[in-house]
Amino acid sequence: MLVRNLVKQTLLAVGCLAPAASALAQTAAERFAHYLSGEWNNFQQCWMENTHTESHRVYTAHPHRHVHSVFARDTGAGLWVWRIEHYEGNRRRLLARYRMYLRESANARLQTDFQPLYPGDSLSPRGLPSSLEWTFANDAFSAQDPNTRSSFVLKRDTFLWLDQGLFQHADQEPYRLLKCRFFRGWIQYPMEHVRKDSVYFYSGLVLHDQGGAVQLRFPDETLGEYTVELTQLVHSRRIPILKLAIYAEPPEQLHWNSRAIAYTWADPAARRIGINLRKVASGWTLISSE
Repeated sequence: MLVRNLVKQTLLAVGCLAPAASALAQTAAERFAHYLSGEWNNFQQCWMENTHTESHRVYTAHPHRHVHSVFARDTGAGLWVWRIEHYEGNRRRLLARYRMYLRESANARLQTDFQPLYPGDSLSPRGLPSSLEWTFANDAFSAQDPNTRSSFVLKRDTFLWLDQGLFQHADQEPYRLLKCRFFRGWIQYPMEHVRKDSVYFYSGLVLHDQGGAVQLRFPDETLGEYTVELTQLVHSRRIPILKLAIYAEPPEQLHWNSRAIAYTWADPAARRIGINLRKVASGWTLISSE
């Protein structure tokens, strides 16, 4: 019995039994909520379509817009309710906002309905999807609207979104949004002009790994010369990487072909990543993971 318990504890520790137990504990609605909730961004898709580096670029006549979507649980409005906001570009221009309500339909499938977030909200009707019915297969939820030819596929960390309202595309190529993982980190900068061998430690920062960027800021609120950016990219169209880059320009001036003064990379699933150039150093640790 003692040996059996030790084996069981070991299996739980390495995660061999956890996925099965977790899957049994989740209803379809709980699994859908777990997949959906969070922030999503198609930075990787846009970078591949716009980079000038031939080995990385995916050619298309109609590049996708850069979008960032937030699916936040709105428990004040109900158990299965989300507040949804869609933005465009790094400056986060608001495209649409609305509420989504999830329920189980008569055939045990999931149904989502959408309503404006605020009465008279002019942004909501522009991007308001139709009511959708979702099916689950191969670890993914999918839905289609035959009237508008809209389609949606929700996986653990990928959301394929193609609708004829907000996310339409000339070639009918879905928007490929990746789920943002958030990291907490710091930037260290030498302060030789203040005191020999001294450094300034700028900490408590938060970035996501889909193009999140932050600029060095000093205690007097002046900005330093360096910006740190964290991205998930695909090297040579086949090798996914997590890239930490340092730029000598502010975040608002970064573009798809900005040239980093230095960068490092790791596996996309990495929990920690850092870089040290002596002139500037930076380190980041995953805040949470599934």
